[in-house]
Amino acid sequence: MAVTGTLEQIRNKVRLLTGRPSVNQLSNDDLDNYINDFYVYDLPAHLKLWNLTSSESPLATTNTSGDRILTEGRWLYNIDWNQYTNIEPPFYVGGYEISFFQDIRSFLNFFPSQMLKQTLATGTGVVGPYTGTVSNTPLLYDSVLITVIDNTGNTLTAGVDADGTIDGDVAAGGTINLTTGAMAGLTWTAIIPVGNIMTVQSLTYVQTRPQAVLYFNKALIFYPVPDVAYDVTCTVNYAPSEMEAGDQPEIREWWTLIAFGAALKIFQDNLDVESYQKVKMFFDKQLCLVERRTLKQLSTQRVATIYDGGSGISGYQNL
Repeated sequence: MAVTGTLEQIRNKVRLLTGRPSVNQLSNDDLDNYINDFYVYDLPAHLKLWNLTSSESPLATTNTSGDRILTEGRWLYNIDWNQYTNIEPPFYVGGYEISFFQDIRSFLNFFPSQMLKQTLATGTGVVGPYTGTVSNTPLLYDSVLITVIDNTGNTLTAGVDADGTIDGDVAAGGTINLTTGAMAGLTWTAIIPVGNIMTVQSLTYVQTRPQAVLYFNKALIFYPVPDVAYDVTCTVNYAPSEMEAGDQPEIREWWTLIAFGAALKIFQDNLDVESYQKVKMFFDKQLCLVERRTLKQLSTQRVATIYDGGSGISGYQNL
């Protein structure tokens, strides 16, 4: 039989390694769970492989063509951590390399974001609706915070969604126009006494092509805010997809390593330390063999330094 590295061959090897040749001892469904658990989650953690690295957009937002892009007026984008194991520079927006930050303090030192505080409206002894206007526009929707003290002495708060809808301690129907700052239909969940001031804190922005990105709290924050839609790419390490019957690993040569890894998981669950230790040395050997392709590929290019001209952002050639 040809060595094709299919899921079926991986199953057979795992059964040989663990001494469980019968489905009565270990069902195919349970065995596939062990195999895919190692393949999808453990393998990318053991090795950062060349074949699991790509240059692409990690954003979830897409256009009508399905391309993942930056969109006008939006600076924050959540990342699917189940799809990507690492996100690394260089980042390119519209073909231009931008600065990359992972420390929020350093990011804000370059791009300070002081919020403007102002009076939005004054209580009239009812829950609402209230109107008003935020003066510093346009508004970053996720920066708007409205607060007021109700008739029981509690502080009520509200924010604004991407479409301008006001949410929080409010009834449905309130909106803020993010372009003009006009608020309408703000109705609180409790009575606001006469004279109590409703305060709004918010950030404004100038839209242009982003110059930097912050990777923080499972999200990417671009600054300045995009003025139009832009293509964005970076280096990503991604997790492989689960295998089903007839499937092969992304690289066929991984199949033996996957079998050893799945066998180790079975021994772990059965507290079979002796068998675990015997198989572990073969697993480590196979780990080195799988990594060799990546090491050989990387050896063709020397490690970049801060003096190289390849980086338009961090290299000293810009000084």
